[in-house]
Amino acid sequence: MTVADQPHAANEVRVLAPPDGTEQRRRLWMMMLIRRFEERTYQEYTRPGQRIGGFCHLYSGQEAVAVGVVSIMQRPKDKLINAYRDHGYSLALGMEPKVAMAELFGRKTGCSKGKGGSMHLFQPAAGNLGGHGIVGGHLPLGVGAAFAAVYKKTGGVCFIVFGDGATSQGTHSEALNLAGLWKLPAVFILENNGVAMGTQVARYSAEKDLAKRGLGYAMPTRNIDGNDIDEVIAAVGEAAGRARAGEGPSYLVANTYRFRGHSMSDAMIYRTREELARAKERDPILLYERRLREQGLLEEGSISEMENQIKQIVDEAVTFAEQSPYPETSELYADVYSEKYPLRK
Repeated sequence: MTVADQPHAANEVRVLAPPDGTEQRRRLWMMMLIRRFEERTYQEYTRPGQRIGGFCHLYSGQEAVAVGVVSIMQRPKDKLINAYRDHGYSLALGMEPKVAMAELFGRKTGCSKGKGGSMHLFQPAAGNLGGHGIVGGHLPLGVGAAFAAVYKKTGGVCFIVFGDGATSQGTHSEALNLAGLWKLPAVFILENNGVAMGTQVARYSAEKDLAKRGLGYAMPTRNIDGNDIDEVIAAVGEAAGRARAGEGPSYLVANTYRFRGHSMSDAMIYRTREELARAKERDPILLYERRLREQGLLEEGSISEMENQIKQIVDEAVTFAEQSPYPETSELYADVYSEKYPLRK
């Protein structure tokens, strides 16, 4: 395989899925793809001769939230903006695994031309307004996107995804207040995986119920089980319906658990093996697989078939990234400053 074998441009959207699957099977398949992609990312980052550099935050364990949220989105009018744990959402929104992996490898064929890396996977054509490395810094940007939907009368909603650590930032309060004041079509989705970097919620938040962090801003708030994709879909769908009807924003706390550390340098000394084992009993992929079997929507052998297909896709993504070129040094300042108003002649 060569770089010329790339089937789609970096900004083209093509949501991969099993060819003959129901909607439920497609959701399970996407969760499995995200997990396999993230675990392969971990291997490539930690192997000798590390080929993925910089900060890298994996999404393993939280897949039901991303796939559930994206299931509700109406594109191209809806938008989603994210923090730095952005691989899962990018894949669910339709980014080619090859393009995502190439970005992690810092290659020119990546979605940000190899200059964004793990924390900055963008794909505007998919409604993906990107990952952002500054904790809480993207919340006001999401409010801006929601305001733009009203101003331009697109009928769209902006889904604003962030972690529990962002609730302690001033931008959190400012963004919620403005969204509530102007009744903007925004859905705030707090992915509460229990720890901000390595600090548990109980150690940094006076109020342990993070759904209460959304009170006082004229919007409904609620906790949801972030490991149950059907519950995520129902709650996000209701919130999006309110936003589309002009009833303003909502604040959802998806309680979940990440199986890997905060970033690749995190040894997770703040967790016990027993805690992790208990969390994996509620692995969102296994929970949904079991539900589909009970409903007669998943045949024997389907999982193995999907796993083999997904493994091949991820293997091809790594090969593509390996064979892709690095950006030329002449492009160092390209896409940094506005081309309409250049700072350099």
